[in-house]
Amino acid sequence: MRADDAPGTGSGSDTPGPHLDLDAYRMLVSELTGQVEAVVTSAVGRDARDRVEALLEARSDDPVLEAVLAATPDGRDAALKKLLAEVHDYRPNDRSSASDVPTLVRIYLLSLIDAIWWADSTTFRTDQDVVASSELVELNALRRRGVLDFTYRLQPKGLAGRSRDWALRRAMPGRRPHTAGVRFTRARPELVALLNQIAGEFAGRAPSGTPRLWVTSLTRSLQHQQRLRDLGYAAMIPSAHCFGYAADVEMRWFRQFGADDTLATVLLEHQAAGQCNVIDEGQAWHVCIDPGAVGALQRAYRRLGGA
Repeated sequence: MRADDAPGTGSGSDTPGPHLDLDAYRMLVSELTGQVEAVVTSAVGRDARDRVEALLEARSDDPVLEAVLAATPDGRDAALKKLLAEVHDYRPNDRSSASDVPTLVRIYLLSLIDAIWWADSTTFRTDQDVVASSELVELNALRRRGVLDFTYRLQPKGLAGRSRDWALRRAMPGRRPHTAGVRFTRARPELVALLNQIAGEFAGRAPSGTPRLWVTSLTRSLQHQQRLRDLGYAAMIPSAHCFGYAADVEMRWFRQFGADDTLATVLLEHQAAGQCNVIDEGQAWHVCIDPGAVGALQRAYRRLGGA
């Protein structure tokens, strides 16, 4: 990351709730996740669920957690109620990044940072809103110009495309990540710049022969986010994807190249530098732009020759 691209703070100086101690909050989330894991390990079924909900209600009075809950768009009580509802309704499935209740709790709590940062942003409510937005740039055009340092693929449409992908995975299972692909090849310029920076650092530090950074999800509409929830994915609402400020990058696939730890380090360094919020979601990691980094990222995008 260039020195003149570094944001001025590590916690989003232009964001709602600028006095939140996000480092302390992330530590608390890690501690609380461990406590939830201990509960679900020692109990089963409804008893485990009830004990987890009681634990979360009790810990919600912690000043660090309470401050973040209170800063969310709908306030403390609504955020806590939604967390408890997510836990109550949780059902494990192979699609969800939340492989268990502790992971669900961790993803939900860390996603609140995104929700606070972008509370005043306009949501892309429908698929057409994403397609028609003048605030987004077309990645296919940028790729043709050779200015993208990361890889993605468009989600196949129709039975023929899905069958082709299935056959390819069967024939060459390690050739590319096992992911549906991005629904829209449109993104905010700032996100393109951030992903390029991450991709460049990853390429420079990963073992020889490692493929380029692979982006698995970009801008989504609220309409599509709800589709994902209906299919059993841990798709939180509100989501920075629906504001255009978040992406998911493949992680697990890079293990075969001995590069997953390198990528994790690069992502966490960008978080520590105040550029983004990072959430480990297992196969892929979620990355959301810190509003305090937007200006520098816009300048970085313009250096690509973007408008």
